[in-house]
Amino acid sequence: MGAQGRGWVTAVVVAVLLGWAAGARAQVEANRASAAELQTVRGIGPVLAARIVEARAQRPFAGWDDFEQRVPGVGVKTAQKLSLHGLRIDGRSYGAEAARHADPAASRPVPAAPPRATDTAAPAPPKAAPPAARTGHAPPPHAYPAIPGLSQPDAGAR
Repeated sequence: MGAQGRGWVTAVVVAVLLGWAAGARAQVEANRASAAELQTVRGIGPVLAARIVEARAQRPFAGWDDFEQRVPGVGVKTAQKLSLHGLRIDGRSYGAEAARHADPAASRPVPAAPPRATDTAAPAPPKAAPPAARTGHAPPPHAYPAIPGLSQPDAGAR
């Protein structure tokens, strides 16, 4: 089999595996599923399935917040995990619920500000160098203490 044939076989195998993985995450509706159907969601065992069915018997879940409040043992992290594995409430995943309650203005992109006049001006000149480096002259003699034998010779010693 040539390289082209192996590539085709690899593509088919990948497609089959992706289809299998997508099927493993079948969506289960919390407001309609039986206890057995709820247990097909990874992370829901018999005890949690019974809690969900019991809470739902009072009234259907209005959303993920309601689900978290009424099902003992389910908090934010558990709800996120269950949603990731296919549990839905009225067809919505946990993230979709959060987006629905978010501020609509916060989800819109912020347009870039137009350039200001100072943004298009020439760059500022570099900072000025210290006086000794700028002029090439040594600092004034009073800037440093005199060191006997190393400082300038005495006027009388010449």
